[in-house]
Amino acid sequence: MGSEKSTKHPLVFAYYVTGHGFGHATRVVEVARHLILAGHDVHVVTGAPDYVFTTEIQSPHLFIRKVLLDCGAIQADALTVDRRASLEKYCETAVVPRDSILAKEVEWLKSIKADLVASDVVPVACRAAADAGIRSVCVGNFSWDTIYAEYVMVAEYHMHSIVRQVI
Repeated sequence: MGSEKSTKHPLVFAYYVTGHGFGHATRVVEVARHLILAGHDVHVVTGAPDYVFTTEIQSPHLFIRKVLLDCGAIQADALTVDRRASLEKYCETAVVPRDSILAKEVEWLKSIKADLVASDVVPVACRAAADAGIRSVCVGNFSWDTIYAEYVMVAEYHMHSIVRQVI
């Protein structure tokens, strides 16, 4: 990677990215590359493999923290989502341990002195940012409310059922 430009006030970005597929991660690579070139530090928090980021960005300003905070969809193939299994996995990954996840993320965000939390798209990241008193933004290439509207309507019953079973 080319030499980074120095800025008068470099910022620290905590960039959360789902490890579900590589589309999210490759989008984050491009944003992170530009932030680093502008002289900022980027801490990527993901379950995706390191090489997705380090192959494209070689910089001491890129930090990767391996944490699974978003499980993504459970799929039988590229187009078939197992709704119930996806909700069960999400409940296990993000709902049941939510309080401990939030506490750990708030502590970590404060420890790196993050200026902004970006998320593509790990929902708990925005809550952790708010709890830490840090601004946050979500980055995506579509509107979640429309793309998953049918899924949410069908799955609503199942999610309530799963949460009741777990709690």
